[in-house]
Amino acid sequence: MALIENSKGRESGGGYERLFGNQLLGHLLSRVQASVITSGNELEHVIIAHSKSIADVDSFLAQQELPPGTYLITKKAIKKSALKSDQEPDLLVFEIEPPHRHCYIIELKDGDNFDTKKAAGEVALLQKFENHISKKLQFTTSIHVCSFNQNDKDKIVAGFKKKISIDMAMTGKELCDLLHIDYTEILGLRIGEQGKNFDYFISQLLEIPEAKEAILTKLIE
Repeated sequence: MALIENSKGRESGGGYERLFGNQLLGHLLSRVQASVITSGNELEHVIIAHSKSIADVDSFLAQQELPPGTYLITKKAIKKSALKSDQEPDLLVFEIEPPHRHCYIIELKDGDNFDTKKAAGEVALLQKFENHISKKLQFTTSIHVCSFNQNDKDKIVAGFKKKISIDMAMTGKELCDLLHIDYTEILGLRIGEQGKNFDYFISQLLEIPEAKEAILTKLIE
C-alpha cells in the first residue's frame, strides 16, 4: 500500500483547493489521491511478484510443446512480443492443461466504480485485443475485468455500468486462485500500511490551522 507521506501531490491543491478554499488542505488531499493511484500500480506489481511470469512470450509460444501450468504475462511483456497491439490489457494469463489452452485477457482494477464512457471504452479495447490475438494464438480466449477488492460479482458489473456480463466480472480471489497465489497474503501486504496512512493524514490535517480550529470548535459544541 502506498504511503501518503511519500506522495508529493500538487502544491497548488488543484481542484481540491477550489473545492475547499484552502491551499494546504487541497495539497494534502491531492497527496491522498496520488497515493490511491500509486496503490493501484503497486497492486499489479505485488501480483506479478507472486506469480509465475513469462518474460519472453514469443520464445515461450515457439516451443514445440507448451509446458502445462498457469503463466502470467504482463503488459510490458506483451508489448515486446508478436501479440502487441495498439493498446494492451493489464494482464494475460495462459492456462495450459493439455489439450486445453486458454488465455484470460484481464483488466485489473483496484476500485469497482467507473463512469459509463470509460467503462464502455475499456470493454471495446478488450474486445479489439481479443480479436487481434485470436488470429495469433491457438488458445480459447475470454475477457475479464478484475476488481481486486470487490467480492460481489454483481457489484463489479454494476460498477462497470453493466458494460460487462457476470461471466466477465472477476474478483481478486478468483484471480489469485487462477494464478495459484494466496489472496489473503496479498491483502495482508496491502493492509499493513493503512494504520500509518491514517495516523499521518490526521497529523497533517491538524497541522492546518483552519482545519484544527474547525475540529476543536466541533468537539466543544
